[in-house]
Amino acid sequence: MEKAKERIEEEKMISQIEKIVKETCQRGRRLDQYKYHVQLVRKYSLKLAKKYKVNKTVVELAALLHDIGRFKFGEKDHEIFGVKEAEKILRKFDYSTEIIKKVKDCIFVHRHSQKKKIKILEAKIVKDADAISHFMALPVLFAGAYIHKKMDPAKGWNWVYKKIDRDWNSLILPESRKIVKEKYQAIRSIFSEFKE
Repeated sequence: MEKAKERIEEEKMISQIEKIVKETCQRGRRLDQYKYHVQLVRKYSLKLAKKYKVNKTVVELAALLHDIGRFKFGEKDHEIFGVKEAEKILRKFDYSTEIIKKVKDCIFVHRHSQKKKIKILEAKIVKDADAISHFMALPVLFAGAYIHKKMDPAKGWNWVYKKIDRDWNSLILPESRKIVKEKYQAIRSIFSEFKE
């Protein structure tokens, strides 16, 4: 009975944190990122957490908060700002020091363009889920290239292609590759028609 009560309280806190992330995206006019990125990172983080039997709370919190720095402060060094912002949020909800440390570890190493040593399996999961989300919501990458980065068609196409290729090559866990293999092959096939 006590465990069920704790889980209900945990779900309430996670729901409140989710609301904070959604509102932060809304203020930055990036609600698309919440719906088509954060929620996908969460979904695949939880799927991988179940497969690899790791702390579900850590990966769910890290998935929700992994880009909080980007939404609040911008792209540059968003993992560093995100670690600080996540800690503030998690302390408000009285999470343990151990959970906060693990969530911060996940956020700090989640960027694929950064080569940082990954210490815990939960961080590998969130990092991979971040990449998986790009395969599952390819139009969001194009929106990022053309709308947010204001690239011309050729440059945007090339940017998306390189990002997908980098994401595939940076996947760490075998299960992650299984999840996106067919999509990656399909995307490569489409892009090969337009390669210079």
